[in-house]
Amino acid sequence: MANVYNAPKPRYSGWTWAKFIAARFLFPPVLLWDALKYGMNKALGERVSEIVLPAQTEDFKHLAVTDENVSKHNYSNNDIKLTCEKHTVITHDYAQLDTFEIKHSAQKDTAPQYQKYIVNLVGNGMCYEEIIGEMQEDAQALQANVVGFNLRGVGQSQGKPKSKDDLITDGIAQVQRLLDLGVSPQNITLKGHSLGAGIASLVAQHFHQLGQPINVFNSRSFSSITNFVVGKLRLKRDASGREENGHTETTGMKVAGWLAKPFIKFGVALVKWEMDAGSAFKSIPEAYKDYIVVRTRKGQRDKSIDDKVIPHYASIHKELSAERRKKKAEIDKEIENLDNLIETSDPLAKGKLMRAREALVEARERIKSDRKMETAPHRNGHNVEWDALTNRSGKTAETFFREFVERTTKDHAVKSISLQH
Repeated sequence: MANVYNAPKPRYSGWTWAKFIAARFLFPPVLLWDALKYGMNKALGERVSEIVLPAQTEDFKHLAVTDENVSKHNYSNNDIKLTCEKHTVITHDYAQLDTFEIKHSAQKDTAPQYQKYIVNLVGNGMCYEEIIGEMQEDAQALQANVVGFNLRGVGQSQGKPKSKDDLITDGIAQVQRLLDLGVSPQNITLKGHSLGAGIASLVAQHFHQLGQPINVFNSRSFSSITNFVVGKLRLKRDASGREENGHTETTGMKVAGWLAKPFIKFGVALVKWEMDAGSAFKSIPEAYKDYIVVRTRKGQRDKSIDDKVIPHYASIHKELSAERRKKKAEIDKEIENLDNLIETSDPLAKGKLMRAREALVEARERIKSDRKMETAPHRNGHNVEWDALTNRSGKTAETFFREFVERTTKDHAVKSISLQH
């Protein structure tokens, strides 16, 4: 029988509450906006949820993991043993989340505070059952416990999302279960894809604001629902209405998108479905986050499908453009300083300075292209497997993610004394 966990109502930081109250005290019309959103959400929230989360209407019964068949996903090979179990996570508003956990034998005798967890949040048309193989591979490669779950209304999960807050509540409940078991927040990594990555960014922001820093990896996601809609509007289409390759945009549709954006933002916010995932992701410290985007190099974009779901305009990569420019400018300044030193330095020191310059050039290139993934031109990069995506240096998205987990483990995970030496 599945283990049951009753999640408490999410708590918020004092600063979050202070901003909420101050806005309504200093500017009372905000209360009218609250009332308007409440009414529109009551009328349209559930209907919009089926657009945002179409997996609610999909039949995943043939994939369902039950108490009777969960053990078939166990795995044993030499010293590696993966044990699978079911959980039911009940949120404070009574949604019941079907949850699947893979436990690695290396974690079995480890105190909870030192255990390592990866929590998967899948795309809007998916269920966790579709990625169990991927979860098992991550568990083996990283010697970690791995969790997958379905959002309310998807598969065997019960409840109906009425706003984006409901989906964030689901993610918060999953993390809170682990925290209540004694797992250290620094040892938890959210692995989100598409809509799941947007939710993961907002969940991670929530816990960082509470002083419980968790890690987040954002795969092929959007900066906001508004930007997603506007991004689709900006795309160039052929005579049959199909989007052209490479996220090509037209001047006319760019203007149309710019004019329509305030109204789209108003409508999305009115029904309580705006997700400002970009701002949430940017608020998380650098050491606790990373991401990937599907973006073919310039000369080949007209031949490549790239990401057929998320327009580049709406991608998390595009949202972080200013941050990347700032980092590259800082490196350019360092390179300029080194060039001046190389010109005037002793010949014996030039070799060392040149190597330092090469390292800076490589670091600049990594900022520019490490997170840009490519796949076969005819494939929709949004949905391909992680090992079918490679960056400019040939590293797969799968490897890139696992290196992120290993890096966070080394940098700030809570480890037992025996593991630190």
